[in-house]
Amino acid sequence: MPLVIGLFFVSPTALVLAQLAGSVIALTVHRRQSPIKLIFNLSHFCLETSLAAIIFISVAGSLANPIGIAGWMATFLATFVTTIVGVFMIFLAISLSEGRPQVKNLPQALGLGLVVGGANTSLALIGVFILWKAPSALWLLLLPTATLFLAYQAYTSQREKHNSLEFLYETARILQSSPQVETGMLALLTRARTMFQAETAEIMLFPSNNNDATLRTSLGADDSIEVLQPVDLNPADGMWTRVTSKKQALLLGRNDRNESLADYLAERGISDAMVAPLHGETRVIGTMLVGNRLGDVSTFDLEDIKLFETLANQASVSLEKGRLEQSLAQLTALEAKLKHQAFHDSLTNLANRALFTDRVEHALARQDRRSNPLAVLFLDLDDFKTINDSLGHAAGDQMLISVAERLHECLRPADTAARLGGDEFAILLEDMDDAEDATAVAERIIEDLGSPFVLQDKEVMVHASVGIAWSVSGREGAHELLRNADLAMYRAKNRGKGRYEAFKPSMHADVLERMELKAELQRAVDEQEFVLQYQPFVALKTGEVVGVEALVRWNHPTRGLVAPVEFIPLAEETGLILPIGRFVMREACITARYWQRKYPTHPPLRISVNLSARQLQQPSLVEEVAQTLHQCDLNPESLILEITESVLMQDTDATIDKLQQLRNLGVKLAIDDFGTGYSSLSYLKSFPIDILKIAKSFVDGVGNASEESALARAIIKLGGTLRLQTVAEGVELPEQRDQLRELDCNMGQGYYFARPLDSVDMDALLAADGLGEWPAIEDTSTFPVDLYTSVPHAV
Repeated sequence: MPLVIGLFFVSPTALVLAQLAGSVIALTVHRRQSPIKLIFNLSHFCLETSLAAIIFISVAGSLANPIGIAGWMATFLATFVTTIVGVFMIFLAISLSEGRPQVKNLPQALGLGLVVGGANTSLALIGVFILWKAPSALWLLLLPTATLFLAYQAYTSQREKHNSLEFLYETARILQSSPQVETGMLALLTRARTMFQAETAEIMLFPSNNNDATLRTSLGADDSIEVLQPVDLNPADGMWTRVTSKKQALLLGRNDRNESLADYLAERGISDAMVAPLHGETRVIGTMLVGNRLGDVSTFDLEDIKLFETLANQASVSLEKGRLEQSLAQLTALEAKLKHQAFHDSLTNLANRALFTDRVEHALARQDRRSNPLAVLFLDLDDFKTINDSLGHAAGDQMLISVAERLHECLRPADTAARLGGDEFAILLEDMDDAEDATAVAERIIEDLGSPFVLQDKEVMVHASVGIAWSVSGREGAHELLRNADLAMYRAKNRGKGRYEAFKPSMHADVLERMELKAELQRAVDEQEFVLQYQPFVALKTGEVVGVEALVRWNHPTRGLVAPVEFIPLAEETGLILPIGRFVMREACITARYWQRKYPTHPPLRISVNLSARQLQQPSLVEEVAQTLHQCDLNPESLILEITESVLMQDTDATIDKLQQLRNLGVKLAIDDFGTGYSSLSYLKSFPIDILKIAKSFVDGVGNASEESALARAIIKLGGTLRLQTVAEGVELPEQRDQLRELDCNMGQGYYFARPLDSVDMDALLAADGLGEWPAIEDTSTFPVDLYTSVPHAV
């Protein structure tokens, strides 16, 4: 209205200056705008006023009487043009400030500006007409002007209420639809900062106990974001006591001098703010703050605080509900995780024993209603310990994971694979068309696991022994099926590994017999029921006895002499091999020293003793050997310790170290049954070995054109190259002796020279001073001819 009156009654220059003067006073004193915003608004008002004056003068300046239709049209044209220009300038400024065009608000702003501008111009022209024609009647404009002003006020008030309700509805929708508390709080703060034209907004969540930290989520002036960041803040101190002790929001103006608030506001760079407590059901769960009011007003007002308080109450309910739902969700997830961990192997993620047993029980229950057979497979990796010891536990774990993956590839989705512990696995096969389907699965597993594994950039071979147990009628229980499959697996392992066996009822009797044998073996150790037999080895060039091998026998009270093949594997398994081994070592050394003194030779008679894998793993082995040699007064060079190739390859580095310590004592080391295991030139060079004992299977072929004969020749030649002595085991024919002598084999051992003898008969042989003069001795042995080679690791 002032602009329209000025167009008619003052000069353009005066009008522009008056507009600038009034704007400067209003914007600097009342609104306290920043310099940039002040400059923009003054430029904007100056442009609008100048443009309106130019349009009005251009159209109505030549009229003698501007009070008429032409003058009115010029006025409407001037105000409409300035309204459009003003809206576009504000649109451009906001778009540049926010970095994106606010196109959706432009039509509404233009329409509202033109309507309001048209109404104001109409009322202003009425005032101009009265002032021009009858100034005394101007008071008649007071009522319509006041009415229009009140209508504007009512419209503005309703619009603000509408915006507030829309804001509260939108924030409620955001909080309810946000999948997580964090995203909901960020969306809420974004809307709050926009609604209240604030520079910063934040939510503090107080801990439920004193051991946890307060968590802050905030949006800063430079759009910086913090999400649930721990802060060093005690809700019982400072400003927080003032905030949390009140039920309503707190308005902190620019002139607030409360010392308890000053430090925090200064630290956060906040000059004015609204803070509201967030009330939960039983306590204050936090606070909400918006600060640093932007825009054209000096600070937040009472209307802002009312809306903010409503927002805080709404946020309190949503946050309390959200935290509860999140806690329930976390509890549900934790419960599911714990349940999964309770029924699955942590390394391979396969089912564990508990889950596997449960599934077998359910499968057996379903089988009562069906006729399809089901089977349980028990799988054990062969020589897994060797891999674990030589490459480390990390490689062993990776091996188990790879085995689990291959098992999955061999099974149907409905089948269940489980890791029972260590290197033992079990498989449940349901709804088979035929019981023989289980054997096909076992064959597939053995074949698939037979392919090389890559561990630490090395190809490693591993095999599996598999036992199969069927349930056709469903009468068996889960534990019984698993036990039967376990028994079948052990039968497969004992028969050569890398194979499968099906369960037979007779295996139970074998188990009972094995348990009884274990108890008897323990008693035999306690009551010293073991005796030694000795078998000589002779120098092939001279025929002289140069040493004897000590072989342990179990003198059972009722069964007589028990062959090593019947008790040595069990002794290895139970650890009883250790006391048995100590007995053999001491008895052999005492006897050898006795014969050396009774039958002096040069060099002295040597005694050979077998070492088992369990003995070699004992940290005290070297000390025990040294102590035995000292107590028996036996020269270490008279003792030969025999080790099989498979034992050598277990935990290679530790084995080399242990053997080197034994070698340092002066003891001689021999590889027993050489050529039947991991024969390799590289390990012969690595291990401190003195003697190679050629396996009987190769000696049997000596004298003919067989492959075994060629291997025996190669071993003897290899020994000569490496300066190792060679002993041929299992010599039974004079032709074998003669051929071995021609091949430069150093020594021979076997039934051609003598069977294993007790100490009395061995003493008689040594007294005869040569095998040719040895008197005939009745053979009381009940063992087969090749018994002494059937258990190469026997002590």
